[in-house]
Amino acid sequence: MSNKASSHPGCHCGGFGGRHGEKHKKQFVDSVHHHRVHHSKVSAKASSDDGEQPVVIYTAQKVYTMNSMQPEATAIAVQGDRIFAVGSQATIITGLNARGQSYQVGLVDRTKYVDGELVELKGFDSKVKVLKYLEAVAERSTEDPILAWGYDPSLLDENDPNLSATELDFEGGKKVIVMNMSGHIAYVNHATLDELGYNSETDIDGVVMGPDGQPTGELQEMEAMGPLLVYFDVGLDDLKDGLRSFASVASSKGVTTLTDLAFGTTNHAWDALYDITQDLDYPVKVNCYMINDVYDAIGGVNAFKALKRFENAKLKLGGIKIVSDGSIQGFTGLMRWPYYYTQQTEGMANITPLNLDRTLQELVANDILCAIHTNGDASIQMVLDSIERVTRFTPDRDPRFRLEHCQTPCLEHLERMKRYHINADFFANHIYFWGKVHQTQTIGPDRVQYMNPCATAKQIGLIFGLHSDAPITVIDPLFMVQNAVLRKTKENYVIGQDQCISVYDALKTVTKDAAYLLREEQMKGTLEFGKFADMAVLDEDVFTVPEHQISSIHVRATVVNGHVFDHGSNSE
Repeated sequence: MSNKASSHPGCHCGGFGGRHGEKHKKQFVDSVHHHRVHHSKVSAKASSDDGEQPVVIYTAQKVYTMNSMQPEATAIAVQGDRIFAVGSQATIITGLNARGQSYQVGLVDRTKYVDGELVELKGFDSKVKVLKYLEAVAERSTEDPILAWGYDPSLLDENDPNLSATELDFEGGKKVIVMNMSGHIAYVNHATLDELGYNSETDIDGVVMGPDGQPTGELQEMEAMGPLLVYFDVGLDDLKDGLRSFASVASSKGVTTLTDLAFGTTNHAWDALYDITQDLDYPVKVNCYMINDVYDAIGGVNAFKALKRFENAKLKLGGIKIVSDGSIQGFTGLMRWPYYYTQQTEGMANITPLNLDRTLQELVANDILCAIHTNGDASIQMVLDSIERVTRFTPDRDPRFRLEHCQTPCLEHLERMKRYHINADFFANHIYFWGKVHQTQTIGPDRVQYMNPCATAKQIGLIFGLHSDAPITVIDPLFMVQNAVLRKTKENYVIGQDQCISVYDALKTVTKDAAYLLREEQMKGTLEFGKFADMAVLDEDVFTVPEHQISSIHVRATVVNGHVFDHGSNSE
């Protein structure tokens, strides 16, 4: 299963330029030098060709393989990090005896992890309560700046829910930075504005100005927010602890592969991931997509390929992530006319068509995978136009393009995606958390019916996945499956019944088709011999429980590269 994960909450996108680009370039060079020195000393790769390793047989009431040629089984045999056989215990043992090969019946190991704790602003029902909480934090904390994340004004029933610089000017004069839940907007106080040098003469898209011509404290999208990332710097040891904690949570939800689509926005990320993924007890694999601005800042394709040489069995540098627009609930997603339902604004683009063309040309020429953040329909159209221009003369290439979020495509967009073999990674959780917001504020009651159009995409023949965008929404593949099947809001009503898909099709999006999006379908995504022994063990049958209870199914264990991570029974 695959989920997007950010290496630091609230920092999943950002821009780099000037001194910030140079800082990341130096850190990258230092990181590569570190690995050149130490790479030969450690290796996490398990041997799959060692005939001396015993075959371990795991049995279950039912094994769903997601392999259409052998959709179900009752036993699966693992040798080393690979699947040796799939079938019944009897047929597998018969074959092993005929080969004179040793085997054992698998037992589940007990592996414990320490859960982490994040300070956040989720769950507040008024701006006043948020401000009081932040003021109390600023008063008792020794930190400067005060960093907060998870604020979502779209969920507050107030006339002016956005935070202003004046409102965040607490006694003591500390800098205060609050990240919007979407990660595409930040709210800062005057101390922060002064340090950034943002004032009435600032001419940067996204630095919102008030009627008095002064910055309000609201910063929108990458160019305006990029300098804030230096405040979210995390020490190497703290980052390792956070990544271990996040992996533990993900594993407990059935995740075996995490996809980090914000790689590079946190310092030391590769060093931290490289070290912790060497540990046999690290419970997930990590596939990183580097943010495009970081890719540019460190030197482009040559630097990317240099870092890619230091992958290991649980860590992969998969591709590049381009952020083309913003957040729909933040009104920065790039929309076509007539734009937003309650605002006459088109949103914001984070990249020009010319720069998008140049980047895509380089990635296609060097066989680097690319995921492109597209929320609004104008952003989707801009990206499709660019991909068509770039790939028209390279039909033999398989760039495995995918549109991340891809929340508001029209039928013509989906048909173009099919024609040019462009995949989608839908954000079905949005219907649950923000369905009412989209219905009443952003795109209106008509267009919201086909937001994240999984059923139409399936009908057309698109390959698509689902993602959580964690920490924007909870990391829980079964919750994503349930949302794609039911399309119910948190207020418990259905939006877009025609776009519901079956349980089987929803499971494909987080297994077989998720592996395809990462170009890892030869080794992941289905349970069949020769592929990696990566799987989730559930306490209940996902096809027989009521659909509204799918997300309540307990994950008994996961298996990664043949190593079992036990999460206990539901009664524990």
